Amino acid sequence: MLSDSRGSVHIFGVIVLVGILIAVGAVTGIMVGYLRNAPNIDDVDVESRRSLPTIVYDANGEVITKLMVENRIWVKLRDIPEQLVQAVLAVEDHRFYEHHGISIRRILSALWQDIKSMSPEQGGSTITTQLARNVFLSHEKTIDRKIWEVLYAFQLERKYTKDEILEFYLNWIWMGHGAYGVAAAANIYFGKELSQCTLGELALIAGVAKGAGVYSPYVNMEASLSRRRVVLQRMVDVGYIDQDTANKAAQEPVNLVGLNREKDNTARYVSFMVRDYLLKRYGADAVYRGGLTVKTTIDLNLQRAAEKAIAELLPTGRTEDRNGVTMEYPQAALVSISAQTGQIKALVGGRGNDEFNRAIMAERSPGSAIKPFVYVAAIEKGFTPATIVVDEPLHYIQGDGSEWSPSNFNRTFLGPLRLREALERSTNTIAVKLTDQVTPEAVISYAKKMGITSLVESGSRNDRGLALALGGLTRGVTPLQMVEAYSPLANAGVRVTPYFIIEVRDANGMVLESHSPKRQLVLDDKTAYIITDMLKGVIKAPHGTGRSADIGRPAAGKTGTADSNTDAWFVGYTPDMITAVWIGEDTQREMRYANLGVVGSGRAAQIWAAYMKQALADLPPRDFPMPGGIVTGVKICKQSGELADTHCPAGDVIEEIFIAGTQPTAKCSVHAPKVPSFLENLLNFNFGFPEGDQQEEAGEEQQQSYQQDQQQDQRQNQQQ
Repeated sequence: MLSDSRGSVHIFGVIVLVGILIAVGAVTGIMVGYLRNAPNIDDVDVESRRSLPTIVYDANGEVITKLMVENRIWVKLRDIPEQLVQAVLAVEDHRFYEHHGISIRRILSALWQDIKSMSPEQGGSTITTQLARNVFLSHEKTIDRKIWEVLYAFQLERKYTKDEILEFYLNWIWMGHGAYGVAAAANIYFGKELSQCTLGELALIAGVAKGAGVYSPYVNMEASLSRRRVVLQRMVDVGYIDQDTANKAAQEPVNLVGLNREKDNTARYVSFMVRDYLLKRYGADAVYRGGLTVKTTIDLNLQRAAEKAIAELLPTGRTEDRNGVTMEYPQAALVSISAQTGQIKALVGGRGNDEFNRAIMAERSPGSAIKPFVYVAAIEKGFTPATIVVDEPLHYIQGDGSEWSPSNFNRTFLGPLRLREALERSTNTIAVKLTDQVTPEAVISYAKKMGITSLVESGSRNDRGLALALGGLTRGVTPLQMVEAYSPLANAGVRVTPYFIIEVRDANGMVLESHSPKRQLVLDDKTAYIITDMLKGVIKAPHGTGRSADIGRPAAGKTGTADSNTDAWFVGYTPDMITAVWIGEDTQREMRYANLGVVGSGRAAQIWAAYMKQALADLPPRDFPMPGGIVTGVKICKQSGELADTHCPAGDVIEEIFIAGTQPTAKCSVHAPKVPSFLENLLNFNFGFPEGDQQEEAGEEQQQSYQQDQQQDQRQNQQQ
């Protein structure tokens, strides 16, 4: 009996031993499998896996947009507030600097909780294992994943210092609402940088790290505040702060900045423009994950002023659904640059929800806004503001035999006009006559030198015709081209090239590219001054077409309206800023609406004025500097364009400016006394042979004279 008992025990022992050996073997086999596939130290490269947004700033350092897969703002550990580091360590892993990647105590505690719940719910994670999970693994709660966490954690601890691991962790954790890392959290929750946050705000951020889906104040304010109290109490328990400090921080109000701030549509088209440029130059991975920093020339204060002017002064005339996108019409675009540097300060590419940037991509007819180039060519050929040209009906036979009869906007003709007045009135016939006299080729040459790049000079359809004078172009021009082409007028003959990026830096702060102003002298400064002085009258003269653009300071500009009212422009400038406004339909249809009536260049001028008043509000008014070689105060007769004299009515005498050597020398021929011609003098000359009544009158006069002589002789004899 005893032997049977001993035999049973022996058999049981053998079975247990075999079971243990099998279990150990199985575990060993499993561990060998894990270890065989375990990551080596080269595989745990955190830097190569981080995804950083490209942040685009305006010229003053305000964020315009972020281009990203993940909203992450990387900050060095030394720049993270000490109290935030302490809060995270206290609540997540206060023995972080003591262990080597895992905490046996925390693992055993978590394992016991998992056994009691019969499911792997408790983490027992350290900061190192959390980083391993966030960077290299999924968030699925399984034994397999936990083993991999440990293996990755060991390698992370081998490769990086504790400070490096902590920096990675603080910049990597998901903080909700698209934000990753503590700096992005401070921004989306409080609209602050970390250095500006209070202890209460830092503790809330540390609390969100446990799970933004539960503890985000946008999701559940009560849970967020409760978690903040836990964090603060842990800081007390560990010895980072005292109880009084914790209590005060727990009572701080939570002032959230709001998630809608992240959806601000200001400068949408600027964002599109920068994005497209960066993608073309650096590629998608660098743009969306590489952490580029882009400083632009844009001034968001001016950008907001531009968008406000369009929104308030151009109500929607109609809407149209295009492939699910709501389009608003008429469309509008605005570009504004610094006259001295060419830096783009504001840009609006349209309105609605599409991405087509009309400011830089839409080539449209400029209408009369092209006339300054005609007048530049004329002034360069010796014409002056006082040159008289007749506004009259014109008829031209075109190459196909048809007749072209350009007319003025109001279908009337004013007869002789000085060029200054013709430009102020935007007289079409005179612009065509000038183009005919100086040649279209000359106009094209000056327009190209000044910045128009889309003119067509060859082929069956080209711009080498007289329709050029009225903006009848084969392709058209963009608002961006127009501000560049007007820049020599605003800038003493110097053309400035528009640009929108100052510099691009990589994630390490290395400059990848930088840009500075490009200036080129393309026009005589005296010609530029004369044209500018004439264009000032477009705004100031009683008959000027751009009177709506008067901003109460020296400014010059030109209206433009295309045939059938499909395009409306105002391009104007001061010594400091050049701005072009375009209004039109994308399909080049007439702008006539039930609620707006006909939309024309006057509306564009109003938008221009509203924007420029805001844009220049902080700059003192100043006039365009006059170069040498300009003669001022020349009194001319406005009827003849010649020097005024005493016979000219006072109301016709005005002062004009000229390039030295081009001022008139002849006296006014309209009001000068009429000098008889040779034939008139010949016909009126008295040869001494009177006839008819003249003979009788002459005889009577001679008889009277003879009698008077006789009487005088008699008196003299009597006296003697």
